[in-house]
Amino acid sequence: MEKTKLFTVYCTGCGLCHSVLDVPFEEDKKGYLSPQLTKKEVSLCNKVCPASGNALKNYQDGSVWGILRSSTLGWSADEEIRKDSSSGGVITTLCVYLLDNHLVDGIIQTKRSTNDIRKTITVVNRTKEDVLKCMGSRYTSSSPLMYMNEMIQGNETYAFVGKPCDVSALRIYIDEINPEWKQHIKYILSFFCAGQPSIDANNKLVRALGGNNLGDCLDLQYRGNGWPGFATLTRTNGTQQKMDYETSWMKILGRDVRRICRFCADGTGELADISCGDAWFLDANGKPDFTERLGRNVIFARTEVGEVLLKEAHKQGVLILEDFDCENDGLQKMQPYHYTRKASLYSYKWALRLCGSTFPEYCNEKLRGFAKGFSIKQRILRFGGTIQRIIKGTI
Repeated sequence: MEKTKLFTVYCTGCGLCHSVLDVPFEEDKKGYLSPQLTKKEVSLCNKVCPASGNALKNYQDGSVWGILRSSTLGWSADEEIRKDSSSGGVITTLCVYLLDNHLVDGIIQTKRSTNDIRKTITVVNRTKEDVLKCMGSRYTSSSPLMYMNEMIQGNETYAFVGKPCDVSALRIYIDEINPEWKQHIKYILSFFCAGQPSIDANNKLVRALGGNNLGDCLDLQYRGNGWPGFATLTRTNGTQQKMDYETSWMKILGRDVRRICRFCADGTGELADISCGDAWFLDANGKPDFTERLGRNVIFARTEVGEVLLKEAHKQGVLILEDFDCENDGLQKMQPYHYTRKASLYSYKWALRLCGSTFPEYCNEKLRGFAKGFSIKQRILRFGGTIQRIIKGTI
């Protein structure tokens, strides 16, 4: 397949190519921003786009969770932040800590659009109050790298918060193409991501919550105010309607995500300094238990910069941390989707290739390493299931 088509089909929508090369984007029929690439932009995409497979080149150990300097459980010491965040409030707390201690001038992060409750905008936050307005998951499309050139000002320094795909593109761009940005982007934070739901999926959620007229809808909150919290639609008259997490994510939003999300090789922020996810408790059957509780995160410090930041935040008492061994303390059960998706990539690739479909340019050796925890039977079942979905047209 022509490379321009490959990078269009498997685009994450991060927007970096627009910021760097002014590539135009258009909204597709699913509500995603899609690049109008030409051959001249392929060299950039070959280096930074997740579909190029470059984000995997540093990971030799084959671990599904990537290279770690430390693995802990934790949550914010601020009870309000812990309650209002999607889980333990660790990323929000770190952002506030960075500003309070003058370690950065601003936090580049995503919040709800002021014009459309289903969409997002990227902002530079300079105060705790503004950071708190970004709390909570946004289960919709976002393009936080779209205007990075405009956001970086003078000699200012920043922390960047984004999805794993945004983080990998930014990290590779900084390390291999534009090291000048290293003087500005001092910290890169990420979170576990299972995919970007479409605007169509968000429309279905809004309708399921009784929002038949978007003009009468004031706010759409996906998580927070508890853990996991409820999807909550607030109308202009002040009334609210809620839906539990299992229904909103697993039955509506998570069923309609970008194509690249279904074959993502990094849902856990492997190129971030620190990445966080939900550290679900387990039920009697060893499955994630979504009963409402006080939130907690699994926290990966992946670089020395991240490890130092985490230790200092803990030392100053803004984060509460507990030891956690992700390989032996149950993370595979807490986060089964991330484990299974990554371990299945080897089977997915060959099923798609057999049927003449394209697949991201992931290294076979790496994919075999990720699949090492799967039995031959499991690999065959995923291979066969993928073939069936291709035939049915659901992939």
